[in-house]
Amino acid sequence: MRLAKMIGAAGYCSRRQASRLIEEGRVQVNDNVAQHLTFVECDDRIRIDGVLIDAVSEKHYFIYHKPVGIDCNLNVDDPDSLLHVMPQSFPRLFPIGRLDKDSCGLLILTNDGELANRLLQPEFKQPKCYEVCVQPDFNNQSRNKVKLYQDFQSQMNRPISIKGKLTTACKITLLNDLSFTITLTQGLNRQIRKMCSNLGFKVTHLKRLSMSNIVLGNLRAGEWRTVTDNELKDLSNI
Repeated sequence: MRLAKMIGAAGYCSRRQASRLIEEGRVQVNDNVAQHLTFVECDDRIRIDGVLIDAVSEKHYFIYHKPVGIDCNLNVDDPDSLLHVMPQSFPRLFPIGRLDKDSCGLLILTNDGELANRLLQPEFKQPKCYEVCVQPDFNNQSRNKVKLYQDFQSQMNRPISIKGKLTTACKITLLNDLSFTITLTQGLNRQIRKMCSNLGFKVTHLKRLSMSNIVLGNLRAGEWRTVTDNELKDLSNI
């Protein structure tokens, strides 16, 4: 099995995050620094930052309404880390799809690396819906600041280059002159903020409302709940 897939199956992190750790040279297999093309067997010793990882038999799934100011990293030395707001009774979990520190809303946490892979990889085309508020970026002189939303919907749907990668079609619903909902099937880093910036707008509020079939609903900021059996059943069919 590919090393990144094995790490994901062990519940340490998602496959994408595992690839990042391998690239950073933080993963060893049988005391040797691992490479992306490393294949492993069940009896191989896998260490991340020197810590031996074990296979996980029981999977866990939780929903969290992340407030603004919480960082999705799991760094114990960061006082704003998500790690410090997790209930102590929880097993080791990782977030599926990060929200940046200035964003809020739905966050799914699990130790199921395969589910994370299905929700995050573009080929599975799983929708993620966000509520967004913007204001004109007066430092950007490329926009007519009077007609804020003229052709905004069509422009957001056109491919926009973000560090050499083109965005794909998304669904935009305008709520008023300065807010809209957007549904993506991509997951580029800070994608919505960069798309808006390219069109002359600064994001002032970004909230994830749903991911796949999981909806934030009336869960309050800072609250947790478990994924229901029906939600989990739908997720397993992805």
